[in-house]
Amino acid sequence: MTTRKALGKGLGALLPDQGKMLPRVMDVPLNQIVRNRYQPRLNFDAESIKELAASIKENGVIQPVLLHKVEEGYELIAGERRYRAAKLLGMSAVPAIVKSIQRVEALELAIIENIQREDLNPVEQAKAFKMLMDEFSLTQEQVAKKVGKERSTVANFLRLLKLPEEIQRDLESGRLTMGHARALLACPSEIAMMEMRSRIFSLGLNVRDAEAQTRKKIRSSREKTPKNPFIRDTEESLQKRLSTKVVISGDKKGRGVIAVSYYSPEDLERLLEIFGRL
Repeated sequence: MTTRKALGKGLGALLPDQGKMLPRVMDVPLNQIVRNRYQPRLNFDAESIKELAASIKENGVIQPVLLHKVEEGYELIAGERRYRAAKLLGMSAVPAIVKSIQRVEALELAIIENIQREDLNPVEQAKAFKMLMDEFSLTQEQVAKKVGKERSTVANFLRLLKLPEEIQRDLESGRLTMGHARALLACPSEIAMMEMRSRIFSLGLNVRDAEAQTRKKIRSSREKTPKNPFIRDTEESLQKRLSTKVVISGDKKGRGVIAVSYYSPEDLERLLEIFGRL
């Protein structure tokens, strides 16, 4: 490996010991670099990587990646997009700074770099905070201090992990916002969350409208007369299987109606597929 002059700027936050001496930058073979096991960022846009690869082909790698030594080679701490772009170009090596750090530092640096660059979506941030807590027995207060956020902010992100997986995927893709997520979290059950999700998409509800409808729904449910336990249990069972609102109403003679709600043509198609399998 050959020693190179330091390239680019922006590593100050990750290299607090940089001080007066510039960090040593080396060309590290790509086949000796392994992905960071604590990388909080799960989704990498293919088009974005292609654009970065085109820039690197034209201008070279302006900023080195950050690595630390492990038994099998070097583990990537910061710069995975640059690493992926370099692999896409078929490069044999990438400029890197090798830093000796502990496991907790590896995760902290990976999280901090991505958060500072605003590259993590809300669910990735939530999972990263939970990983810090679970892996290193940290409190919400300690996590907040390490990543430079308020404890309440960390708590709000962690609450996202209580959402159904389908809604978490909506947050990851940007179909729903953090504001929508807060409105959904106010729903009393996962079924109610999924029902409100369908209403948000079918009616194009903004955050304020979603919050208002959620509050109205909660008030309405509290005012209803309690149903026969068997009818209520049957409704809940059907709602869980169908992931939508189901209302059973009947008369004293034992006759009645089962009403299954849908909120968009796609929702109807989904239900028809389920009915076809029953």
